[in-house]
Amino acid sequence: MADDIHLPKDLSAALADEAARAGVSVDALAEEAIARHLEARKTLAHFAALKADADLDLLDRVLSRHGGEAPAEDDRVPARR
Repeated sequence: MADDIHLPKDLSAALADEAARAGVSVDALAEEAIARHLEARKTLAHFAALKADADLDLLDRVLSRHGGEAPAEDDRVPARR
């Protein structure tokens, strides 16, 4: 699927300069940049979901233990839902 993307002139020029430095086409560089950005957004969403389900009281109890103690039964990572 080929779609035209209209960019501001300064961004288009920067993209062309970077593509020339990297020795790749503007299309290849744009594809890589967009793919990396979308993957980063998925990663952020993943960690936001983990944060929303975090048991901060359990984390505080685990991190405030004195050293050398074996993990308690409630220290286990809960099964994924």
